[in-house]
Amino acid sequence: MDTIKIMNGSIWVFAVILIAMVIVQSLMFLRLALNYNKKHQVLTREEISQATKTGAVSAVGPAFSTLTIALSLIVMVGSGATFMRCGVIGAPVWELMMAQFSASAAGVEFGSAAFTPAIFTLCLFGMTLASTPYFLNTMITLKPLDKALVKSQKKENGRSFMPYMSSAAMMGLLGYSIVDYFGNVASIVAGIAAGIVMFLIGKLAKKLKNNTLSSFSMAIAMIFAMIAGQIVTVMMG
Repeated sequence: MDTIKIMNGSIWVFAVILIAMVIVQSLMFLRLALNYNKKHQVLTREEISQATKTGAVSAVGPAFSTLTIALSLIVMVGSGATFMRCGVIGAPVWELMMAQFSASAAGVEFGSAAFTPAIFTLCLFGMTLASTPYFLNTMITLKPLDKALVKSQKKENGRSFMPYMSSAAMMGLLGYSIVDYFGNVASIVAGIAAGIVMFLIGKLAKKLKNNTLSSFSMAIAMIFAMIAGQIVTVMMG
């Protein structure tokens, strides 16, 4: 589209500035988190190392799916806007949906002659403002949780509720994200296979006292889930 080609160069300038700010902000958060942990001893060095390995491996699969959808977003709003939005939020499906909503609200379709720079700007504002609730939630909830964590660690037993809360939050987030995928038998089998494999690997890693194996448990479980899902699809095909 001509509009995207015209505006893409200008957007890249702001995209680079914004992503640079995000990188600096990430490093600042990392520094604060490490200093906080050093002060309150929430996690040991071994636990931090294991969490880093697990996070790095677990991010590979979702990164590929994000990249696939981001390619569609590039076609819709250009490379500059995609880099700027996905580099900050990392949710191309959400960004694509907000861009389409914004254009539809103006009664315009992507690729049509009516898709002017003004409509494109409207889409960018729609994509940006749609992320506002996430930032407001962060500002509202993080400080109270920080105080609650410190208070819980001052008890006599020194046990914190945070590991249980973080696990429950992750289960809720992942459960909400995948619930729509359980509409067919293959997806259900894949989910069950992933759960069984991850449980068995966790048990084996604990028995062998191998933290590296535990770090790769999710990646291995995802591979077995894809194989199991594909087998069921072919059998039912």
